[in-house]
Amino acid sequence: MDNEVRAVTRRRAATGRLPGPWRVVMFGLVLALALFATLTFQLLPSRYALSEGDVSPYNIMSPVKVTYVSQIRTAQARQQAAAAVPEIYASIPDAAADAQARASAALSQISQIRRSTVTDTEKQSQLINLSALTITPTDASTIVALDDVQWREVVTDTLRLIDRTMSGQIKPEQVNEAKATLGNQVEPGLDQRENQVIVDLARNFIGPTEQIDTAATAAARNEAASAVQPVRVTIEKGESILRTGDIVTASDLERLEAVGLRNPMIQWPEVLAMALIASSLSVLLCFYVWVFQPTVASNPRRLLLLGFLLVMETIAGKLTIPGRELYLYLFPLAAVPMLLAILLDTELSLVATVVLAVLMGMVANDGLEPVVATLVAGGLGAITVHRMERINVLTMAAAAVAVGNVAVIVAFQSMSGGLDLQMLLVFAGLAAVSGMLSAALTLGTMSFLGHIFGIATTMNLLELAHPSQPLFRRLLTEAPGTYHHSVVVANLAERAAAAIGADTLLVRIGGYYHDIGKLIRPYAFVENQMDGQNIHDQLDAYTSARIIVAHVQDGLTLAEKYGIPSRIRDLISQHHGSMLVQYFYRQASKGAEQPVDESLFRYPGPRPQSREAAIMMLADGVEAAVRANRDHSSESIAAIVDKIFQDRISSGQLDESDLTLNDLQRIRQSFMSVLQSIFHPRIEYPPEVINQPVAAASER
Repeated sequence: MDNEVRAVTRRRAATGRLPGPWRVVMFGLVLALALFATLTFQLLPSRYALSEGDVSPYNIMSPVKVTYVSQIRTAQARQQAAAAVPEIYASIPDAAADAQARASAALSQISQIRRSTVTDTEKQSQLINLSALTITPTDASTIVALDDVQWREVVTDTLRLIDRTMSGQIKPEQVNEAKATLGNQVEPGLDQRENQVIVDLARNFIGPTEQIDTAATAAARNEAASAVQPVRVTIEKGESILRTGDIVTASDLERLEAVGLRNPMIQWPEVLAMALIASSLSVLLCFYVWVFQPTVASNPRRLLLLGFLLVMETIAGKLTIPGRELYLYLFPLAAVPMLLAILLDTELSLVATVVLAVLMGMVANDGLEPVVATLVAGGLGAITVHRMERINVLTMAAAAVAVGNVAVIVAFQSMSGGLDLQMLLVFAGLAAVSGMLSAALTLGTMSFLGHIFGIATTMNLLELAHPSQPLFRRLLTEAPGTYHHSVVVANLAERAAAAIGADTLLVRIGGYYHDIGKLIRPYAFVENQMDGQNIHDQLDAYTSARIIVAHVQDGLTLAEKYGIPSRIRDLISQHHGSMLVQYFYRQASKGAEQPVDESLFRYPGPRPQSREAAIMMLADGVEAAVRANRDHSSESIAAIVDKIFQDRISSGQLDESDLTLNDLQRIRQSFMSVLQSIFHPRIEYPPEVINQPVAAASER
């Protein structure tokens, strides 16, 4: 099917005839609305419209067991960790030198007042009123009374005391303590009055030598807060959340939201964000489908299936994952990608997995982990079930999904620094269950969905190959020659499809059923004329051509009646393309006075639209031509094969099939291999062996 889609895409893109956009646009609008509604509105019970500070009128119990990350408690823990970090101090540049400079200037000013010629009372008044420092009346009286020698000693000791004190580490809150201890540091030898003056003068210039480093403190506190792991809270089923009369706190609201019992206020910015996300995802998906998946874009039922599966998984995730840490890896994330790969297309499934990953991330609201988990599980599941022909492929898919989930778990647990062997074993068990659930859901729903949406699955095609299938059995009993021809064509087509990477199962089943229209008039086709009588000997060329051409439409009618899938019906309608029934056309042209209308001798088409249909056309023509020829030597078979290929190419029958020259060469080689094994030379037995037919037959 992948090749069919790719061929249709390239052909329509080359001719500028992509599918009409309106169907895809309508699909996109409906999908965007459905996703928006799913992401925006609360799906779990939401009966309690409460706000912080309200008095609870209810007794509220948790309906489920939930483990969630508490944003409130996490914020509190981080605030506590930050507050525990002490303030970081840095030295104040030149604090001691600045104090010395100010002290020297003030003491010089005092010296000038002492030397002035005013009265002592006036000098004391001037000292008390100095703005540069504070001097008590007692100190002012002492300063004026000191002689010059004593004053010089006071100045020297004051500056020495300031320098000694300011050379230490003094924080702003330690300034008063430093001033209080100045008396203990005065040099001995001076009287009590002089000591007091020195201490009082020095106090004016003692200040902090260190200050808070705001940037370093903030960085250290942020680092401490970041190191705090998210606080996970578990609410048991039946646990009381609120009682009647309780004052509702922010923590209570968070608990209600975790168990899905709060009806939050409408947050219009969030609503806008969800609308934009839903619309963007829908546009991305629709544009991809329109350009690269024309088969899906032109089929409303397939579009409906795609949208239905995407919305259903999003709703299921919304109902189960939020607030439940373990449910993410228990959830069958790969089920929808696997179904899409089986029912529609693997490439489309991978694109849809990207969309689902974003949706699961929005639903879980738990960072990058659900996005990566969905991408890995969905991608592995879709790729593993690609062209599923056996049930055991689902077992392989389940194992691949489980291994992928375990890898994601280990990666994220390692990043969070919380890799624990016991929890890892629990997660591994959940991952295995998720893989099995995904496979079980796929197996249980693919046939049902295929039937509802008119899509033939691989298993449906395999059922058509069973001999008990009514139409296939009719072909065997009513047209044995056509049956044998169909089996050989199926073998040729299957080998050729394998050689170029086409859908082998599709062409094999198509080979079985491509000529079922001959059941209507089996006697009209030479492979079923066992008695040597040919009805066309009694018919005119026009009638014979109509009978021959009609087997295509007759086959489509029978296929519709027996419920043969559309993919097989496409091969029935295209295996002759618009070729000319040359034998009867030439008969009609012999002796005709007017040119014969070719349209009366052509198949209705369409020409092969996929590589599989082109293989079917070539296999059908080659088998019939080789069987009709008496010479089955390798050279003769090669010449017939080359002629059939050249005829189909020159008549333009393969123009829309997306086959390359390399594909044609590989198909030719596979045909030659099969035909030579069928029509290999027989050993010429002596007469005595020929008289023993059973023995001879057993040796062949």
